[in-house]
Amino acid sequence: MSVLSNLRRKLFGKPLDPLDKKTRRHIALVAFFAWVGLGADGISSSCYGPEGACRAVGEDTRRGLYLALATATTGFIIAVA
Repeated sequence: MSVLSNLRRKLFGKPLDPLDKKTRRHIALVAFFAWVGLGADGISSSCYGPEGACRAVGEDTRRGLYLALATATTGFIIAVA
């Protein structure tokens, strides 16, 4: 074994078998946590995003109409996906 391979094994441990049930359970758990994290990001963005955009537009009603259309289109695309 080379020095780099030896160091990698000491830092990260031995390679895992992807067909082992224990390994598959941990992979599924990581995917679940990623899904939860991405969902929370979208929810928080939907709370403050439209308000911030409306504040940026201000009194310009023409841009506000485009902003409302873009927000509705984005919500529709996300819902369909």
